[in-house]
Amino acid sequence: MPRRVVIRADGAARGNPGPASAGAVIIDADADRDAARRPDAPPLATVSDYLGRTTNNVAEYTAVVRALEVAARLGAREVELILDSNLVVEQLAGRWRVKDAKLAPLHAEALARLRALDAWSARQEPRARNHAADALANAAIDRAHAGGPASVVRMPGDAGEGGAAIRGGEGAAAQPGRAARAEGPGPGAGLWGAAPALEEGFDPADPGPDPGELTVTILGSGTSGGVPRIACDCPTCTSADPRDRRTRSSALLAFGERRVLIDAGPDLRAQAIREGLDHLDAVLLTHEHADAIGGLDDLRRFNELRGGYLDVRAYAESLAVVVGRFGYAFTPGQSRFAGIPMLRPVELGGPFLIGGRRFVPVPVVHGDRVIAGYRTGGFAYCSDVQRIDPDGRILLRGLDTLVVSALRDIPHPTHQTVDEALALIADLRPRRAFLTHLDHDLTHTSIERRLPAGVSVAWDGLRITGAG
Repeated sequence: MPRRVVIRADGAARGNPGPASAGAVIIDADADRDAARRPDAPPLATVSDYLGRTTNNVAEYTAVVRALEVAARLGAREVELILDSNLVVEQLAGRWRVKDAKLAPLHAEALARLRALDAWSARQEPRARNHAADALANAAIDRAHAGGPASVVRMPGDAGEGGAAIRGGEGAAAQPGRAARAEGPGPGAGLWGAAPALEEGFDPADPGPDPGELTVTILGSGTSGGVPRIACDCPTCTSADPRDRRTRSSALLAFGERRVLIDAGPDLRAQAIREGLDHLDAVLLTHEHADAIGGLDDLRRFNELRGGYLDVRAYAESLAVVVGRFGYAFTPGQSRFAGIPMLRPVELGGPFLIGGRRFVPVPVVHGDRVIAGYRTGGFAYCSDVQRIDPDGRILLRGLDTLVVSALRDIPHPTHQTVDEALALIADLRPRRAFLTHLDHDLTHTSIERRLPAGVSVAWDGLRITGAG
């Protein structure tokens, strides 16, 4: 057992107060302290606890206390805390007073545990670097809401071989698509290494308790600039084939009476009118770039039609940008529609339910960061792909239908080419696949004629029935 550990801890609350949780990773720092400080360092143990309804600051402190409990069980004598809450760091250091009566006992317990150690320190890092703890916290809320256990703690003995794997029994995966062996390099080479293994009992193909039959409509199949491009006379932009007119990439998932939108780009209004869309139940965002969020303001019409708030889900880093950019649309406490969108931000943790259908976030590498793909049952949608590492691919096995981006033939620094997309499809082996997020370099027919059996080119308005 290690003498020195690094702890990354985080709390989450959806509302303040609201459903709350604590997450933490405990990392062995005996061999290489600098490596243990990396955001992607493999954890020795993890904490993912649902706390019920409380405030974010209570959740932040509880995460620290729970992580220190686990560190003590591991025999650690020196602890380095890395938190994204500056409040907790400053109060533990004694530079800020604890004024909130709810925090005082948690602050006292954390200090008592820290002072019992031989050495300790605490520092703040941005939330984007604390993604592992944040994901564990949010997974706890989603897991509890889906009927799973409130507390999941992974200890070295749970993994079997050397304690290096994050494994478990009931409930959702401890991280969004990252239930895998904790070894090897981090982002850029597989978030949790090259040989992931799913948690015991976790089946990413499980569609949920009442999934209904899924129909997928490709609302848009184009890249960020759309096709035709402005002031371009290339063969695709001047093509008479309607399949070469590509609005910004987006998809609509319909099951029973539910309607779920993946990405809300700047063409959303025209796409919704074209498809006769009259209600939405949720919006899933892949990331925060303009081609994925530029139409968020148009969601106001769905608030007007259905009343109440509309959930918008994304990874925490993306959601923070979206809420900052569209702050007026994420105003809590509106009792009725007043002409502006009524959107509720929901951070992605682990799998979650919409109606009776289960959705699993899939980590996708886009440039130097991780964005979200989505799987539900036998269907998956992955846009803006540069590559999908092993921790994402393991969640995409056994698919009936895959919709995946393929920008062009010429290599691009943040997007995969057509050939790279075909190689990914050959590895995943879905029953059928559709290429989307296409630029203007190739016409529909010129791409289609070179594709292998089971792979097609998506187009705006394409309807995929029995998708999974």
